[in-house]
Amino acid sequence: MPNTQSNSFKSPGWRMILVLFILLVIATTFVYSSATGNNLRDNDSITTQDSIRFSIYNETVNFPLATASLEGEFEPPFPASHIILPYRSYNFEVLRKYGATNRAYVTYNVLSGTEVVGNIRIFMSVYATSVVKASTEILYINGPISYQNGSRYVTVRNA
Repeated sequence: MPNTQSNSFKSPGWRMILVLFILLVIATTFVYSSATGNNLRDNDSITTQDSIRFSIYNETVNFPLATASLEGEFEPPFPASHIILPYRSYNFEVLRKYGATNRAYVTYNVLSGTEVVGNIRIFMSVYATSVVKASTEILYINGPISYQNGSRYVTVRNA
């Protein structure tokens, strides 16, 4: 007696359904990937988005600057905690969106060996229209350091 179950899968109707199902899966995958492939990562995709570089220079003789906090609108990926050794620097990229003000903050602990002997909090701001206005401001400073700042940099020096 022949096996009717195996014969039913050999009929042309099942093969046609299987082929149509495979084609449907391929077509759905193609349509879905082409429809979502051009989407940007957020709802601000219509606005021009860029970033402005800010530099922090450590010109102290022997005080490393260790990150105590990072907050604000940095360009992704968000900056990692870091240490700026003497005579080294670190760069941040703060978002720039047309017609908006973007802000970012960094606080550094001033180290002498493993001891914290001071700190400095730096505010970075970008306002973008047809002309970009970038600025830095020192919100507080204490310890054996001084600073000089410009629109896109802060230089930390010995007091």
